[in-house]
Parts: sequence; C-alpha cells; structure tokens
Amino acid sequence: MKRVEVDKRTARSVAAGHPWIYADAIGGKPPRAGDEVEVTDRFGDVLGRALAEGRQGSGPALRMLTRDPRDPPLGKLLFRRIAAARRLRERFLDERTTAFRLLHGEGDGLPGLVVDRYEQTLVVRPDSQGWMPRMGQVVEALRSEGGGADCIVLKPKDGERTVLFGALPTEPLTVLEEGRRYGVRPGHGQKTGFFLDQRDNRTWTQRLAKPGDQALNLFSFTGGFSVAMALGGAAVTSVDLSQSIQDDCRAQFPLNGLDPEGHRFVAADIFAWLPKHSDRYDLIVCDPPALSRRAADLPQARAAYRRLHEGIAPLLKPGAVLVTCSCTARLTPRDLLDDATAGLAACGRAPDRVLKIGGAGADHPLHPGLPEAQYLSAVTLVVR
Repeated sequence: MKRVEVDKRTARSVAAGHPWIYADAIGGKPPRAGDEVEVTDRFGDVLGRALAEGRQGSGPALRMLTRDPRDPPLGKLLFRRIAAARRLRERFLDERTTAFRLLHGEGDGLPGLVVDRYEQTLVVRPDSQGWMPRMGQVVEALRSEGGGADCIVLKPKDGERTVLFGALPTEPLTVLEEGRRYGVRPGHGQKTGFFLDQRDNRTWTQRLAKPGDQALNLFSFTGGFSVAMALGGAAVTSVDLSQSIQDDCRAQFPLNGLDPEGHRFVAADIFAWLPKHSDRYDLIVCDPPALSRRAADLPQARAAYRRLHEGIAPLLKPGAVLVTCSCTARLTPRDLLDDATAGLAACGRAPDRVLKIGGAGADHPLHPGLPEAQYLSAVTLVVR
C-alpha cells in the first residue's frame, strides 16, 4: 500500500477527526484515483488510511476511510460499512417509508459515496472520483449488504445514468414516505430522482396544514411539499419554472387519493411571478435550489434570498406560517433567518416567532469532524 506523508497542520487536523486532505498538504505526486493509501505524519507515524481522488482541484485529494489499524482493507470495509448503514436505517425507518438515503458518504464512513434507495432500485451518486475504479466492488457490496436490490444505477453529478446491475424500471416507481406516495424516476432529474433530505420537513409541514388553509409551494419541483400540505387539508398552489415539472407535480395527487382539480399548478419564473401575484396565504413553503456553489458567490446568493422573501412578504396573511429552506453551501440557519427577516422587513413584515429550525433527516448523518457538511436548513416562522 502506498504511503502519503502530510504536513504538520494537516496531521493535527486528521488526528482531530477531519476526514479531508487537500493536495497542497501532500508531498510528491498525488496517488491514482481509487488507490487506498496509508497516511503518515512527517515522522512516519501512521494516521490512518484514505481513498485517493486522483486529480488536482479545489476538493479534497484524499478522503479518510479509517484511523483504526484493526479495520480491514477497503474491499472488505465496504461490506462492513454498508451493512452498518442499513442496520442504522432499520432502527428509525419502517414500512411506511420505502425511499431514503441508504449511504451518506462521510457520515456513514465511506466518504464521497452516496446511495439512495427507491423501493428495490438503488441509485449510486459518487461525490468522489476515487470510487469510479471501485464501482464493481461497490455493486458487489450493495447486492450483499444493501437490503436487496433488483436494479443498481450509477448517476454521477455531471453525467448520464448507467445501469450497473439488473434492469431499470420503464415506468415511474411509486414510493412511500411516511405514508405519502410519490412517483419517482430513479436516477432522473434533480439529485437521484427526489429530494429525500426533506422527508422530515415535509412531515412537519403536513402537520402544519389545516383544512381550509390556502397554501403556496414555491419551487415545487415534483410536488413533495405540495402533496404533504394537501394531505393536511390545504388547497395548494404549486409554482415552478417548467410545465413538465408541473405535470409531474399534478400526477402525484391522485396517488394519494387527492383530486388535483382542487389545487393550482403554475409554470412560471418565481422571481417574476411574485410581484404580479396578489393572493394571500395561510402557509407558504419556499424551497429554492442552491443559489451558489462557491464561497465567492455567497453574498450574491444572500441578496437573492432577501429579494425572494421581499416578494413573499405581501402574500402572507397576518399570522401566517412560512417554511423557508436553503440548500446553499455555507449558508447557515442563522444566515437564512437573517436574510428572511431582512426581506420581510422591506415590506413592513417581521417574524413573530421561530417555530422550528430543521435540516436533513437522520438518513443523512453527519461526520462529527465535518460539521460544515450540514447543508440543508429549514426555518419555520410565524409572520406578523
């Protein structure tokens, strides 16, 4: 096994539990993608083993797999970590949920490897190029320890989906989430086919919705929050950019015994639609896509969040509830609350109470040494 020496600062960081090592901390040529390497400090003391990314860039060059010398090599460690991840989900998920994140990268001890389950179809989304040469091992371990699979699909962040095992379903799958039913095309569209990280927030929003409420879902995508609010009894207006997205959103309602004719589905640019809209709502969900990817773009993204909440403010009835979300990296829940407050204030509105600050579900566990990986915020406000 190749050895890689890291500098003093990085050695302290790794020893303290941080799982990432950047290229500028490594002496010599970086190892190849997929190599499992032994990481040492400048004195030759072993810090653990890591998976090599195999290319220079802004991301980590090495991702720590283990600091325990008793752990087996990666080929066997894959089986062990996937089995542990599956057993963990079995502790808090039941038969009312058949779509969830089976493996969440660093949080489950396999850094950069994400696997989502949709019924018996598994979608693999590697966040690290280091997993690509090992995809055969990943498939073998998933078939053995992943809880059963009729199909395994590879869906890179920037690439087409590829079937690795079995046959991809020709029709959308109907999956369960806390008893709600959703039609999903695994490996198609955003993320791996559905925003699984919002499960707990959808359940919370379903409880907030009451019969007779007028509700608005901004950036509705395929209707996750729309269905939840409608099941709570609200009449829901769903807004997103594409008509095809709204067609998919409408199709979710009959799956749940809901008549879509009692709801509205609007294809529009939300930033342009808000100033022209005058209806008022008891409950609004705002869940935009990430508005920045780089730290340098964060000020511009925060300005967009403030502008978005300025547009939402006139649509809220006095005492209405706003569930506002962000999946923008580096934007903290405090930042989101500040931007929402500033946007509301521009129209003379203000939060009266913060009911809840939420995030991703427990199937998206965090590595204790990587708190910055907490990307999703969901802040619930009562607005006066």
